Amino acid sequence: MTEQSLLAMLSGVRLHIFHPDSQSVRAFCASLTQLGCHAQHSWPPAASIPADAQLLLLAIDVHQQQPLSTLFNSARERDLPIIALADSHNARLFPLLLQLQPNAIAERELNPFALIVQMIGTLQTVRHHQRLRAVQQARKARGERLAQAKGVLMQTFGLDESGAYRLMRSEAMNTRSSMEYTAERVITTLQK
Repeated sequence: MTEQSLLAMLSGVRLHIFHPDSQSVRAFCASLTQLGCHAQHSWPPAASIPADAQLLLLAIDVHQQQPLSTLFNSARERDLPIIALADSHNARLFPLLLQLQPNAIAERELNPFALIVQMIGTLQTVRHHQRLRAVQQARKARGERLAQAKGVLMQTFGLDESGAYRLMRSEAMNTRSSMEYTAERVITTLQK
């Protein structure tokens, strides 16, 4: 991928940054706006995530453990990626980070270039996982429909499972159609 296409991934992304250093965050938000992002900032961590957020950058603070846990749980429910911003010199944060399980971790002190790279990588990974889940769900649904069609054939014609499968495969080959289409036809034709 070229630099332009990588940066284009950020165009239109709505992110919310929870960070106490308002001056450096404002400068970072201005840089993100130039890249086409819609960035908002607040501190301390709110009880809820902004409704339009697609990515969260969240400064990790041991004194904010309860609000952080609430935010992370809410983000998981929405399948919203979080980049934790943590002080790498504070060993007390390690157990909290393990508990929270962010999608990525970056240095708490804002480094615009490093954060932009981390954001692009996190968004790519999350989108890839979403595509994999969609493919997995489609395969599962396909398997369930094939199993349902086999069950209909077994019940209707007294076939065993392999016989029902062979009949569907043969019908699919004879009509030059997919197994999914054949399974749908079997279900709609024979199931009442």
